[in-house]
Amino acid sequence: MFSRDSRAETRAETAKSNATPVAPPRFSGPIGVVANTATPSYQTAAADRPTSILGPDISIYGQQLILKTKGSLLIQGHIEGDVHGESVTVDDGAHVKGIITARTIAIQGGVKGELKGSNVILHEHSVVEANIVQERLTVAEGAHFEGSVKKAKDASEVTPDLS
Repeated sequence: MFSRDSRAETRAETAKSNATPVAPPRFSGPIGVVANTATPSYQTAAADRPTSILGPDISIYGQQLILKTKGSLLIQGHIEGDVHGESVTVDDGAHVKGIITARTIAIQGGVKGELKGSNVILHEHSVVEANIVQERLTVAEGAHFEGSVKKAKDASEVTPDLS
């Protein structure tokens, strides 16, 4: 059985009123606009779009594996499979082997496969061995890229399957 302790609530309220305000932690979430690709600035996804995070302790492998999100995805672990999302970020130290299709793709870690996106950003320390189909590509100084780049003939080539 659960019961409330009014003394605990009073202590919590007193602690809140005496506490000094603390700035919220910096979230290195999905990319919105990159002002300077050497030191990226991040914008979190719109409030109506959820952000999913696959942490550094997660490894996902499978034949014909497809991950889909209607929001944003921050990959910090290792994935072997295809990824579809509104916005996909491969964080520093993370790795994806497969096809990433998203409106915005930001690579800070490693990718081997294919990138299909309206806006593809390869950050300073990224290591990408992939064929890229894009409408807009940004490659930061220091990024390692091996593969081919092709301009999308129409939006359907870079539109993620979110159904």
